[in-house]
Amino acid sequence: MWKRVLIYFLPALPLFLLGWIAWAILFLRSPLKTKPLGEWNKGELSNPYATSKKKRWIKAAIHLHTNRAWFTPLRNSPEEVMEVYANHGYELLSFTDYEKITRIPSGKIAGLSGYEWGRNFRKRHMTVLGAREVDHDMFPLYSSPENIQWEIDLQNKKGNFVTINHPSLYDSFPLPFLEKLSGYNAIEVLSPFGDILEYWDRLLSLGVSSFCMASDDLHYLPKEEYLKVTKDSFPSLREFATKMSDQDGESLMRYVLINSDSLEEKDVLSSLKSGNYACVRKMDRVLADPKLKIFGIRNGKEVYYEFEDLPLTVDFIGKNGKLLSRSYGQKKGSYRFQPGDLYVRIQIVFPTAVVLSNPFYQK
Repeated sequence: MWKRVLIYFLPALPLFLLGWIAWAILFLRSPLKTKPLGEWNKGELSNPYATSKKKRWIKAAIHLHTNRAWFTPLRNSPEEVMEVYANHGYELLSFTDYEKITRIPSGKIAGLSGYEWGRNFRKRHMTVLGAREVDHDMFPLYSSPENIQWEIDLQNKKGNFVTINHPSLYDSFPLPFLEKLSGYNAIEVLSPFGDILEYWDRLLSLGVSSFCMASDDLHYLPKEEYLKVTKDSFPSLREFATKMSDQDGESLMRYVLINSDSLEEKDVLSSLKSGNYACVRKMDRVLADPKLKIFGIRNGKEVYYEFEDLPLTVDFIGKNGKLLSRSYGQKKGSYRFQPGDLYVRIQIVFPTAVVLSNPFYQK
């Protein structure tokens, strides 16, 4: 009897799966809601740093993978990743395994729940922060902008923080595709798979509001760092693979500095959603971290900055990536919004790192 069932069931299974995928593509979709060009240019300035917080510039790493997803068994354990990052001054981590929420082990560092959405051929992935449950990718073979918009809208309804991940990885999110999306919170501007400042400026110029994100997208710790923390008494497959392949990893180089009242998840999420943070890419993990003081608005429409460390250059960037103003070796400076400015963001080059502010724009 069971053989007869298999004879009928197995040939029908691919048809069922294809039918399910086709149904998802056709019916799980949202209308596109992008703004017309120039809609921001209304008057009052939006200041992501307007609210003063008790804790300043918390060093946080987001978009980290561990061995807790069943199909990534040879990656590093949460304990190993936590120890390495804590040793380098990080106060907050978010493990974002593929469609699995991995908690931070209790100990020396705070955690933010999250996961990486997307298991599809196009590598269209998104980081989802603040999640209590996982929504699985319904579009493994194909997704239109309307399908991705549906997923973004679903995450928004749940109050989660959504980041578009590594757009230049296999051209997963080409610019014309991104131009049609809206409602996500951030875009991974600084990534080991390529920085996309030009994409970000283009989207901001079209009125598609988003904050920056800087992420290691950690898959493997550097060999040197891993060997400092491994506690296996007998060589494991993970240790064997590290020693044989000399994997270098992309850790300890890209992170965010968050202003928050505390390290509690609700406070951190609130700060992320308001853009009260900066994005950092260090030139090398062994170099010193850049020291910031403040970004803000004063006297109505004057965007200003102040740093503890001496920068090499500070650029005020506007519409379509236009350089509005540049200063050299100045710890303090400002730029006054002009009538034609849609937005202004600050881009700083320190001797050890590049730092991006989130955009100030006219509502």
